Amino acid sequence: MIREALASIGALGVWLLIAPALLAAQDAGGIVAGRIMARADSAPIAPASGATISIVGTTLRTTTRADGRFVIERLPLGPATVRVRLLGYRVVERAIVARAGDTLRLDVTLEREAQLLSPVRVDAPSPDVEAFVSKPNVATLAVDAASMKGVPGVGEPDVARVVQLLPGVVARNDFNTGLNVRGGEADQNLILLDGYPIYNPFHLGGLFSTFMDATVGGIELMTGAFPARYGGRLSSVLDVRSADDTRPGMHASADLSVIGATARMSGAFARERGAWSVAARRTYADAVTSMFTNDIFPYHFRDFHARGIYAFGGSVRLTVTAYAGKDVVDANLAEFESDSAPSRASEGRWAFDWGNRVLGATITKELGANVRIPLLGWRLGESATLEQRVSASRFSTLLDVGAGAFAQRNEVSDVRLAGSLTARTAAHDRSIGYEVATHRVRYASGSSQTGASDYDLVQRPTSAAGWVSDLWRLSPRWMVEWGLRAEALTGREWAALSPRLSVKYFATPQLAFTAAAGRATQWMHSMAGDGPLRYFEVWLASDSVTPVATAWHWVAGAERRFGDAGSVRLEGYVKRYERVLEANWSESPQVRGDEFFVAEGRSYGADLHARWQSASGVAGWVSYSYGVSARWRDGMRWAPGHDRRHDVDVIATWRRGKYRFGARFGFATGTPYTPIVGEIARRVYDPSRDSWGTGNSRLWIEPLGGARNAARFPASHRLDLDASRELHFRGATVSPYVSVVNAYNAQNVFIYLYDYSTDNPTRRAISQFPVLPSMGVRVAF
Repeated sequence: MIREALASIGALGVWLLIAPALLAAQDAGGIVAGRIMARADSAPIAPASGATISIVGTTLRTTTRADGRFVIERLPLGPATVRVRLLGYRVVERAIVARAGDTLRLDVTLEREAQLLSPVRVDAPSPDVEAFVSKPNVATLAVDAASMKGVPGVGEPDVARVVQLLPGVVARNDFNTGLNVRGGEADQNLILLDGYPIYNPFHLGGLFSTFMDATVGGIELMTGAFPARYGGRLSSVLDVRSADDTRPGMHASADLSVIGATARMSGAFARERGAWSVAARRTYADAVTSMFTNDIFPYHFRDFHARGIYAFGGSVRLTVTAYAGKDVVDANLAEFESDSAPSRASEGRWAFDWGNRVLGATITKELGANVRIPLLGWRLGESATLEQRVSASRFSTLLDVGAGAFAQRNEVSDVRLAGSLTARTAAHDRSIGYEVATHRVRYASGSSQTGASDYDLVQRPTSAAGWVSDLWRLSPRWMVEWGLRAEALTGREWAALSPRLSVKYFATPQLAFTAAAGRATQWMHSMAGDGPLRYFEVWLASDSVTPVATAWHWVAGAERRFGDAGSVRLEGYVKRYERVLEANWSESPQVRGDEFFVAEGRSYGADLHARWQSASGVAGWVSYSYGVSARWRDGMRWAPGHDRRHDVDVIATWRRGKYRFGARFGFATGTPYTPIVGEIARRVYDPSRDSWGTGNSRLWIEPLGGARNAARFPASHRLDLDASRELHFRGATVSPYVSVVNAYNAQNVFIYLYDYSTDNPTRRAISQFPVLPSMGVRVAF
């Protein structure tokens, strides 16, 4: 049955790709055709493959083939402007007049962008400018590296904290860079590095992300109803794109911050047909303290990132991305006890480490016009792109207490093969693709000293997905993107179809209304739970006792653009969880299947995003999110810990000569928490003494919680500031910066501590970040 469903979807996709009879009747209009050439610095003029040709003020667009040729049909009659874009070259615009039945010839030679080698480029349009006119782009936000510069960070710039400032994303507290998107849990986000999955891209319990600022070229966040090519998560997709340095020669940069040091080397080769980069980062608190004392700070993390691209002949392009990161805690807690205190295994050596590894390669082939499928002779379209991807991803964590007295580990790895074929015409971009992955998950607990094992669970599921989609430009005003994703999972013997649909209507060339709906599924689940921090991440796959989570998304909105200067977008959403899994913190190691509770839920709200860009002066954005989330099961109903009614962020950056200033102000209403209504002393029976006690020289107090998440923390607010200056010295660019987090020392509550040991119980608030200054410097050669 599963094979038949996938075969049917695949056949439908191929049929849609090559069935011109299904196209709507062509409106009488003009045609523009021609060839785009490119002039490199010292190389002869050559065809410009992959250049974007668009008709300004309409949704009509195409890309040039390997020989630089293009065709755009169904042009609105009358005057029009043709815009030609190619990365690294100057944008060219040509005025034309379209007439019915006429084919206009347009040949353009592109020249290298004169400012390509400039260290900072602030006048480049944001990635969402082109996306506005070319696709529905529902619930999708893109931010390039230039727009992220100057946003104040904690210790050093961090892409995850920038994402938390976008609408629809809730930050639980200052100490957590985890993402709760439109009412979703932190494990419901598909996080990609150049399109390759990465399971837990955070350091120090979520305080920092694994993405180094110097390696990030941009991000794209899809907060709901995402296209059919994406699956496996319920809430969102975050794709972090690596920065590619195509400048000739070799270049280097170094970043020093209060957290750690980062170094990056990059360059181009083979007459700029290829580019490469390698980067590494390490925190140095442990190394610095070792210079002054034997009490070494027992923690550090490290990251490594490598990237390579190469363009072969015949419009074939290869890209490779590699990442490895690790957190290490190695502490002897017994050293902090007095000599007379009793010794326990939990006060001996603690070894705690976790980390990710990702390796992926993609090969892309641009196909020209009139390409036909062998044997069948079917024509794909005016241009087509064939893509094949292979990747491996691994996350592991190990907690070893007392040098083997107790150990708990979790490992999840996958090997993934995926591919797609996209065929483009003037009216359609049709795609068909697949994804097959083998997974290995291990969750174990026991003692190597005694040879005892509490449990050792190993899962080896295989997931498969096939999808088809069609971006259909019905007219200059209407655009529809539909898709269907078929998924199957072994171990659970589960299969499902997930439809996706999005629509865009242009009321004017600068004002568009959108709507979208789609179904999402998830079979990889985290047991980290709903707490404010995420220290020990454990992943399990759906199997015979753990169901697949499912949710439906509905989104509607409007966007108004103001040329290249900015935009305002308003979207409302509803997310209905048919099944959502909640970690059971009281699970028994001897009972398989009690790791999760199965609940239902609903989230709804509205997001506002106003963004302005400027080649000089002030740039930034304002985001506002209103959200309501609820979960229920077995007659109980509660708000999840990330449920926040109002969240406002204002971000501004200002470049003045060699100086750049940045500021962020945030205001958010409180999130729910479970209040403590009392405490008891937990006692155990000691048969050697025939008495009841606590089993310890200390008195252990157990809190008694009230109704789940029945109270809310007070509202929080914070002002962060950043300033930097650019200096040039002997061919190097030196950029020192200083940041201040929580500039006016707002006392935002993190948690409450209760004391019921006296007649007058007390509640004491533990604050989030105090005034937190930091500084650093980047040196680029």
